[in-house]
Parts: sequence; structure tokens; C-alpha cells
Amino acid sequence: MTKRDRAANKALELKGKAEVKVGKVVGKAIQAKGVADQVESDLRNVGQDLKSAGKDLKKAGQRIRTATKKAS
Repeated sequence: MTKRDRAANKALELKGKAEVKVGKVVGKAIQAKGVADQVESDLRNVGQDLKSAGKDLKKAGQRIRTATKKAS
């Protein structure tokens, strides 16, 4: 996950937290949107982490294949 993605997700999370706090004073609709933004941020982070893990597994598989070819 790039630093840019992490920053964007953190900004979305903070926006959501602010909306929740404002929603407690102003109304439930803003509060619900804030919660939704926080959940979206969390899901984006999970997706990016899974993407990074997949890339790491692919690299590990390539290293294993290379090592087994050299050992043969």
C-alpha cells in the first residue's frame, strides 16, 4: 500500500470521526454518514493490505522456484 493510499484512507477515517461528533449535536444522518466513512476507510485499508500480501506471496513463490531450479 502506498503512502498516498494510506494518507487518503486516514483522511477519510478522520472525516468520518468528525462527522460522528457533529452528528451527535446536529442529527443522526450526519452521524450515520460518519460511521459509514470510517467503515469505508477500514475496508480500503484491508483491501490494500490484502493486495500487498498477495504481491509478497507472489515474490516468495518466485524465489522458491528459482531456488529449486538452482538446486536441481
